[in-house]
Amino acid sequence: MVSLSRFAHAYNLGEAVALIHSLRMKPVYLTNDIYQSLKVYLDSAVRVSIENIPQNIQEEFRELIKCKVLVQSDDEDEQVLHFIRSRIPKPSISVCYFILSEQCNLACKYCFLGNNSADTRKSFSHESMSVKTADKAIDFYVRQLNLSEYNEIRKPMVIFYGGEPLINFDVLEHIATRLNSLRKTENHLENLEMSVITNGLRLNEERLLKLKQLGIQIAISIDGFTEEANNMRVDVLGKPVFTRLLKVLDECKRLDVNVSLSVTLSEETIKSTEHIFELIKQYDIKGLGFNIMMSDETFILPQSYNENAASFIIDAFIKFRELGIYEDRMMRKLDAFAKSQVYFSDCAATAGGQIVIVPDGRVGVCHGCVAGKKFFISVVDDNKFDARTNATFLEWSQLSPVNNEECLDCVALGICGGGCPVNAMHSKPNGTLHSIDERFCVHSKKTLEFLIKDLYNNILSAGVKK
Repeated sequence: MVSLSRFAHAYNLGEAVALIHSLRMKPVYLTNDIYQSLKVYLDSAVRVSIENIPQNIQEEFRELIKCKVLVQSDDEDEQVLHFIRSRIPKPSISVCYFILSEQCNLACKYCFLGNNSADTRKSFSHESMSVKTADKAIDFYVRQLNLSEYNEIRKPMVIFYGGEPLINFDVLEHIATRLNSLRKTENHLENLEMSVITNGLRLNEERLLKLKQLGIQIAISIDGFTEEANNMRVDVLGKPVFTRLLKVLDECKRLDVNVSLSVTLSEETIKSTEHIFELIKQYDIKGLGFNIMMSDETFILPQSYNENAASFIIDAFIKFRELGIYEDRMMRKLDAFAKSQVYFSDCAATAGGQIVIVPDGRVGVCHGCVAGKKFFISVVDDNKFDARTNATFLEWSQLSPVNNEECLDCVALGICGGGCPVNAMHSKPNGTLHSIDERFCVHSKKTLEFLIKDLYNNILSAGVKK
């Protein structure tokens, strides 16, 4: 008996219909006539089987079975789901966030770490990471790398973070220098990538050249290319910093130091893509990543924001594609769609792939939990710690939409990645680690619809060219 899969979804493309299995992500495009014939056949009282397929839909019928949009038994969907769930990666550390300082010279009004709240700021340590703790942290990270599974997807990566990491530049330099030296003796560090995510205000010529020499990629946070777009990016005195930041970008350009941008999508930013392109053009930016703002008890976003931010990201991607510019958030989903591979998680924490080390040497799962140190469950002195078997890391590694019953009927199930558990916890009363980050429901659905339509248009164009 053949029937539609529970994971099957249809998209009306006007002159055609796309059918897709949300866990297989291989759209099958049908003409409206074929689709209507298929619907009539599936809805008829006739026992549907391969043997009695009408001649006019035989080819499409077999393709739909191949792509699992049509199933041939009652338990086929459960078998597919069981197989997909069995492929969710277990904890395997590749990423390490070094929180060099919990202090920050900014107090952005949307800060997801809590710098926008005077009460939360009190919980941040005033002590920066020492060289002694840094050395122990390096050893801890290398031990976890050696315990974990290494492959091309899980490449070792160190991210210098805060607060503002450049508050503690000397220790950043010490860590990077030692890691570069360890490349010669530690096989897992041979292809190590290092980056620093900074607000940029503590960068100068000497530091820019040193970071370049050490092989550290620089990502500078900014909200757009106008004062208005950056009006929530302020220092601890509430003063705007946009003009100062542009001077830093001018210096990067003068010294020929490549930087990427970490662009937080403020409500002002998403009003137009043009200012982003001006910024990219002026400073010859080759890569960037968009950050969708989070809501919490102290910072509430309107419902329309998620829709507008998702549309902005897609509109910008279309232009970036023409310009050869890499935008991380869209490219991760595009990669999953193109390979027809389920995108299990949208961050290294929910992939069970990262550790976070704060200045006092405590070790946790997520850099978004630095303020209260929730989910910080070890210390750098613990030589017996193994993330692969730790209950907290195991729980986080399973925070995928495919494990959430609320998500199973969503068309974007296979491409979503689940968003941010920290945002899910704080965006609504009584939120938990297992709640849904609704920003990503909107973003993922819009992105999938775009990719399906975009692929269809490319197929039509290729056919015309032939």
